[in-house]
Formats: sequence, C-alpha cells, structure tokens
Amino acid sequence: MDAPLRLNRRSALPSVITDVTHLMRAASPASTASGLKATHQPHVVLVTTVRLPTTARLALELYKAGATVSVVAPSRHPVEALRCLADLTGHSVWAPFRLLERTLKRLRPDAVIPCDEQTVRDLQEVHRRSQDRGIRDLLESSLGNPTNFPIITSRNLLLSVARDLDVRVPDSMALATEDAVQECLDVHQTPIVLKADGSWAGFGVRVVSNPALVHEAWSEMRRPPSFYMALRALLMEGDAIYVRSWLRHERPTLSAQSYVDGRPANIGVVCRRGEVLASICAEAVATVSTTGPSTVTRIIQNQEMVEAASRIVRALGLSGFIGFDFMIENATGHSYLIEMNPRVTPICTIPLGPGQDLPEAFTAALAGRPEHARPPRTTSDVIAYFPDTWELDPANRFLHTVFHDVPWEEPALVRRLMQPELRDRYWALRQLRRARQLFQQRRGTDL
Repeated sequence: MDAPLRLNRRSALPSVITDVTHLMRAASPASTASGLKATHQPHVVLVTTVRLPTTARLALELYKAGATVSVVAPSRHPVEALRCLADLTGHSVWAPFRLLERTLKRLRPDAVIPCDEQTVRDLQEVHRRSQDRGIRDLLESSLGNPTNFPIITSRNLLLSVARDLDVRVPDSMALATEDAVQECLDVHQTPIVLKADGSWAGFGVRVVSNPALVHEAWSEMRRPPSFYMALRALLMEGDAIYVRSWLRHERPTLSAQSYVDGRPANIGVVCRRGEVLASICAEAVATVSTTGPSTVTRIIQNQEMVEAASRIVRALGLSGFIGFDFMIENATGHSYLIEMNPRVTPICTIPLGPGQDLPEAFTAALAGRPEHARPPRTTSDVIAYFPDTWELDPANRFLHTVFHDVPWEEPALVRRLMQPELRDRYWALRQLRRARQLFQQRRGTDL
C-alpha cells in the first residue's frame, strides 16, 4: 500500500484503489453495521458549511456503529462519495436557518452533529428562532444547555469558566476596544496570542512578539471580510460563507491569551447531557503551521486533560462531539487548556477500542444499548491523517513509518479525497494562492 503514497497531487489516481475494491466489499458499511444494529436504530444528522473530510469520516463510522446517517452539506462535498447516507441535503448559505429548520422537521432525527464552527452558531440561531418545541428540544439534547450557548462560542468566556472550575488555563482577556488592547499590553508581556471567535484551523490566531505591532494586528483581525477575500474564497474554494459575512459586515470578537511555551495537544470527547461517554487524548507530532491543526498525531494518556474536559462538559451540560485544545508546557509538563472546538475534530472519527471509540459510544447512548467492543482501527500510537499529511508532502516520511488513516474500505471516498481542491486545479489560482501564502509568511515574520 506504500506505492500510492509516493505520488504527487497531479499524478493519476493509484490503480491500487481499484484493485482493492473487491477485497473491501466484505468490510463495506452495510455488512459491517449489520451485526451492530440495536432494536432502536438512531437517526443522526451531520451538518456542515465547509468541505472537510472529517464529516465524511464521521458519517461512515456512525453508520458502521449502527446509526442511520443523513447529512446537510454544500455541493461537491466528499460525503457525496458515500453509499451509506439515508439523506443528503444541499446546504444554503443564503437562508441557512430556514433550510436547517425545514430539514430537521422533515427528518426528525435523534441527534444533530455540527461539523464546523459556523454550523454551531447557525444551529444555536435556529434554536433561538424556532417556534417548534420538538426542534428546540432536539437542539438542546444535541448541543447542550442553551443558557450556555454564548460560552460555547466565546474563547474568552470559556477560559473564564474553566478557570473557575480549577482547570489550568493561560491568562486571557477580551479585546473589545483599543483601550482593552493597551490594558493587555500594560499587564502582559509579549508574546501575546490573539484569537478570533468562530475561526478554525489556526486561521484566526496570531502570535505577536513585537509589542509595537499588537495594535496593528488587532485592527487587522477585527476587520470584516473584504469583498476581495469573499470573492477569492468563492473562486478558489467554492465557499460562499465569506460572502455572507461580507454582506453582513460581520466583525469577529477577539481575545488575548498569554503565551505558553510548549507543544500542542488535544482531546476529543463525545458526551451526552453533561456526561463524557468516551475520549481520546493526542499530542501533535506534525502540524499544518505554527498555529494550525495536526497532520500527524500521537495517542497519549493524560489524566489532567481528561479531568479538565470532564469538568467543563459537566458544568456546561454539553452534548455531542467536542475537541479541547491544550498546550503541554515544556518546563513543567502541565497541560493548559487554550480553547474548545464545539464540533467534531479529526481524532473523534477514529475508533480505537473500548473507551476510545467515540462513534460507537455515541450511537449506543442514542440507541439505549450497551457499547459493542469493536476492534480498534489501529494499534499504532502514531497516526497520520488522510488526506492532510499526503496533501502537504507526498514524500513525508510519516506516510511510510506510521499508520496512515486511509479509508480503504470506501474506494470512492478515497478517490474523492485525493482530488485536487478547486484552488489547485488551475495554474492561475495556484499562483495566486502561493503569492498569498508568501505574503502571509512575511507578515508573520514581521510580527
């Protein structure tokens, strides 16, 4: 299976995908799930506004665990390659609340799972607007106590709650005004980490080492999406979400955190009404960028992270799949909680056996049955995410030395995930993207 991993993104798709198709039919979702279905087969709806592989991977694992799975996603999403979906509804950027409420009324699922930050906010807004008690109850059981919705989507409020729960966190403060920025500089030494609520994958994070540039960085991060940015995302990503933000002139809420000198780690949990059902702790081995997500991760045992996540889940009455990001301090080994991702993260989709099989634990809880002891997807403690690791560097040594999490049982999904992004298909778009990345790297160096 090593041969295809040496190909670059412009090569033909590896013939090995076709060759293994007949070997994988016995392990297809339908046959895998058949022995796991409970008397009540729960229906789960996944909702996303972006085209991340995580949604497709979770849909597949939930189906294998015995759930009926439906998805609301934008066009050209990888989930289109799956054969196991009960329903696939196109997402509307222009009227998301009406579409989501109408879809949930039609499907009447047992749970809704948001797969990105914007979807979390959209579902919270559906809860606020809906007059349907059934829809409101569904969203409360899926997301958590609505009283705590503002905390779930605010990095600063989340850390304040965590601090009150005796969870180790860095110093933080809201940066609503220029005066607050100056107050932060008066109290905290640089480097300072600036964060925008609602951002993901490290895009809304800046580590500023030069005190003279903190005000400038804050001003830039607070700007609403420009017409150019919205148009670029639409043309290069096929993503219209920034057009909506541009039209609404939305400004992100910013906060500052003191810098923790350490290595990034995270814990993925699945919970139901304030109770953690299963969890996986991992430490980053390789990342997309300094502040970006992991491409290669090492499974670890960290009781401090488990306890911190459990306290927050219990205090906020959370439900669903959630990721908590930490920094493990180099000098002390202490784990500092730096943020919560109130949606599914990549580690959540990989079943690693009892207590670490999040899709199975979630499905069992919905079905009202005991968990099945499914075999772990791998016994390796180091995992390379697919297609992230391969996309960044097809010659990456990790692809040949650690477990590469390729969903070989779904050849059509593998093909779809190996297709170049829209931004990589055309020479002009590739050059524009490279120029932008070079500019951002120089800006980061200046900061």
